[in-house]
Amino acid sequence: MNKEHGQVTGLVWRGTSDLEVYQQLKRYADSKSVPVSVAAKQLIKEALVEK
Repeated sequence: MNKEHGQVTGLVWRGTSDLEVYQQLKRYADSKSVPVSVAAKQLIKEALVEK
């Protein structure tokens, strides 16, 4: 897979606001002892279930 500059976990992170969100995601992932990609997928699944 070719990643764009700033791309992490299949998502593209651009600008300072995106970096802040990524840092929050990284802290969340670290607190759960999972990789960032797993944390992102988990949060997305939870958000979709809530809808």
